[in-house]
Amino acid sequence: MRNSEVHGEGPRNETAGPLDESFEHVRGRQLGAFSRAQASAHGITDKVISQRRRARQIQQVHRGVFVDFTGPLPFETRVWAAWLAYAPDAALTGATALRQYGVEGVWGDHIHLAVPHARRVGKQPGILVTRHRGYSAQLYGSRIPPIVRLEVAALVRANTEPNLSRQAALLLEVCRQRATTPARLLDELDSLTRLPGRQTLRRIVLDAADGAQSFLEHLYLHRVERAHALPTAARQVRFQSATSSRQQVVYRDSEYTQYGLIVELDGRLGHSDTESSWRDMHRDNAATVSGKLTLRFGYQLVDEPCLAATQVAAALNLRGWLGHPRPCSPTCQATATHLPKPVWGG
Repeated sequence: MRNSEVHGEGPRNETAGPLDESFEHVRGRQLGAFSRAQASAHGITDKVISQRRRARQIQQVHRGVFVDFTGPLPFETRVWAAWLAYAPDAALTGATALRQYGVEGVWGDHIHLAVPHARRVGKQPGILVTRHRGYSAQLYGSRIPPIVRLEVAALVRANTEPNLSRQAALLLEVCRQRATTPARLLDELDSLTRLPGRQTLRRIVLDAADGAQSFLEHLYLHRVERAHALPTAARQVRFQSATSSRQQVVYRDSEYTQYGLIVELDGRLGHSDTESSWRDMHRDNAATVSGKLTLRFGYQLVDEPCLAATQVAAALNLRGWLGHPRPCSPTCQATATHLPKPVWGG
């Protein structure tokens, strides 16, 4: 939308210059979005705005918020428009903040905003507003639009997930992507004293601190290893694998070092491309030639953790473990009767 069109006055006049240029800069910075208050501050009346809307030169997005073009709105313009609808005491949070920080995920179309807890606001279409205690202390720097710290966004988002599995998947994923660290998440949890379910979130983050980097690793740790009293594996074990041309550093998800057993967990998230598949093959082959066994599990862990425990226990027995898996429930199938006798000692 040209500046003269904003004013609705055709060619520029002697009073349009500085204000026109300033408003153009504001709209450009806000990716086309502007508020009625901003327009008024630059001498643009409601009558002009109404004329431009009827002429289909601008469109209204929220109450008192417009964009200077017609047609579909890019996501980033929607972010600005949503913030302007609640500005200035509002900040990006939850899924929207994670997306702005570059965290990969499926975040949906709604814009998530935080406002001070004492503030009462109405609803606007496409915007989800949450009230934050300690709002000002949660902001990152002095960005516009304001945004809460990544750790706050991740914890708030995780807290809205409907079950433990999805909470774990989100928090472990932001750590796996190295967007943050378990230590930072734990520090932030200490400040979010009234966040519901914070103790559950703390247990997930502590698992991440112990080396679990994905939902499958978290699941294996709790529903396979700990639930069946298996030995404790080392997590994310660094290993230098030799390819045909160079040395490559890889990480093994879980390794029972004493027994020469490696457990790899493959959810196919970020591991489905050819290069990653070849890297996994090299890693498994290197383990085999060094005399180690490798077991690989995927999402069958969700439905069959007891079967996985049986297989891991059997492999450990073959490698000298003298223990037996503990049934996790009256119907658990991971019992000693399913396991072969050890064939050689530790």
